[in-house]
Amino acid sequence: MKHLSFRMKLTLVFIITAMIEGAIIGSLSFSHSKAIVVKNKKQEMSDTINRIDININVKVRYIMEILDNAVTSQLVRDACTPGWDDGDKGVSRTYLDDYCRSLIKSVGEQMDISIINASQVMYTTVDTNGTAPKDISVKTFKSYDDAVGGRNNKTVWLGIMPKLFSDPMDDHQAVTVVRAIQDRNEEKSLGIMVIELDPDMFSNLLLGNQGLFQYQYLFILDQKGQVICSNPKINNGWQEEINDRFERGIRRFELIWNDKRYYVCGQYNGITGWRSYSAIPFEGLFPQAGDLYKAIWLVAVVSTLGIAVFIVLLVYTMAGPIKRLSKAMGQVQKGDFAVRVPNKRKDEIGELTESFNYMLEEINTLIRQVYQEKIAQKNAEVQALQAQINPHFLYNTLDSVNWMLIDRGEYDISDIILSLAGLMRYSIEDENAFVPLEKEIGYVLCYLKIQKNRLEERLEYSVEAEESVAAERVPKLILQPIVENAITHGIEQRNRKGTIRIVLKDLGDEMLISVEDNGIGMTPEQLNHLREEVPDVEKEGHTGIGVRNVDRRIRLHYGEAYGISIESTYGEGTIVNLRIPKDHEIMTEGGGGKGESERHEADHRG
Repeated sequence: MKHLSFRMKLTLVFIITAMIEGAIIGSLSFSHSKAIVVKNKKQEMSDTINRIDININVKVRYIMEILDNAVTSQLVRDACTPGWDDGDKGVSRTYLDDYCRSLIKSVGEQMDISIINASQVMYTTVDTNGTAPKDISVKTFKSYDDAVGGRNNKTVWLGIMPKLFSDPMDDHQAVTVVRAIQDRNEEKSLGIMVIELDPDMFSNLLLGNQGLFQYQYLFILDQKGQVICSNPKINNGWQEEINDRFERGIRRFELIWNDKRYYVCGQYNGITGWRSYSAIPFEGLFPQAGDLYKAIWLVAVVSTLGIAVFIVLLVYTMAGPIKRLSKAMGQVQKGDFAVRVPNKRKDEIGELTESFNYMLEEINTLIRQVYQEKIAQKNAEVQALQAQINPHFLYNTLDSVNWMLIDRGEYDISDIILSLAGLMRYSIEDENAFVPLEKEIGYVLCYLKIQKNRLEERLEYSVEAEESVAAERVPKLILQPIVENAITHGIEQRNRKGTIRIVLKDLGDEMLISVEDNGIGMTPEQLNHLREEVPDVEKEGHTGIGVRNVDRRIRLHYGEAYGISIESTYGEGTIVNLRIPKDHEIMTEGGGGKGESERHEADHRG
């Protein structure tokens, strides 16, 4: 990963994140959807069982109502008496046959009606092939009698039992219902009416003989746990396991049978004592789960691919400016400071690009300033050296001449020689670019003393300085060119007495140095021309160092807010103002501040 580009890393991170997010969303969506569907299907199964139980209630209540009416019929009561259809009474059988057929027709299902007394069948609708009804076993009659015992006015559902007149080899079974037949006063039991119903009639109650779901099992068990009907046919062992759970009070449960997982719900019928069940394999609860799973993952994959394409385009759009910025930085690293990165963006990347371009502008400005400052300083030093004509030799010679003049008593001439020597010494005593202001004033006074000796009565001068600025450090040789310019172009141009006044003022954070003369002054055209040319360091004044050089040096050291300003009126004079900040940290070529300048000066003096 560390060898991949930022753009590739960002793309991979976004794509992997999108894939993980898609997988999580797909899994959660499938799980949640499946849970909702399964929950609804389970509820539908429970509703199905409830509807089946309602259908059973409707059916059995109708049959019970028929039985209740039948056992009160005189025809049925008479049929309980032996010989009831002998002789002239044979017409009674005809009437009873018609009555029973009407009962069977009203039920609308296949069923048989029998009337028994003790262990003898007194009447039956079963076709006995013309033979008289036979006796039933004591065991069978006892089971009927035990069922109705104590419940003479109740219909009893016995569930699945062998048919009365079936062949034992055929094992035909029927849903058996019994009801006691009592006399008119309901004090004595005359016999038992037995109704045998075809189990298939209850299969029709299982919602049209089909379940709501694929692979669903619906079945009804009697009180003994025997299957009355089922759809489809079920395994007895499986049914016993289900019935055992239900007997323990569990109405809805999961069951594993033959390594297959089923969901089962049941319902108890309070009238018959039967139980209705619905069982379905878990995959049958939501058979479309596989299709939904494929659909969700297909959507997730397609969405992830779409997001991946969008992310690639987005990352390349976002990382493109960063790539261009990185390339530009490489060019700067190789020394190309002229490179610039086009920028039209307004976001954070745009701000970064704008900052990069601004940084290069500032670097170029600083390079130009430092370079030009060095040129200006070197030019000043070279030009000063050229003007000094080997100042060391001249200084030593002037010192010897001074002592000779003192020996001869020529003190006036000696004073001039000392001023000239001071000028020489100031020029060569150190290479420091900054000196205390009082020292710069001393140098100018030496220069003015020499000019005074030359011009005599035509030149007067004065210095007015506030003590608070005397120790402030200023660039070396900034006043002498201004004073020389005032004498040469101002005072010497008119034939009258001239005055030069130097004023030093403390303005708080900065100081103002003014050089005033009452010379010839300048016309507005000359003044404007001079003001335009002052910032141009390439042009030189007549002094060699020049006013322009001084202004440029001040601006390079302190900034464009400082420098020289000129005021002049033709025929009246000129004022040159120098604005310089106080307590300014001066950076020398070696990177030191004011303390380092002082250290250089001390070393030179030592």
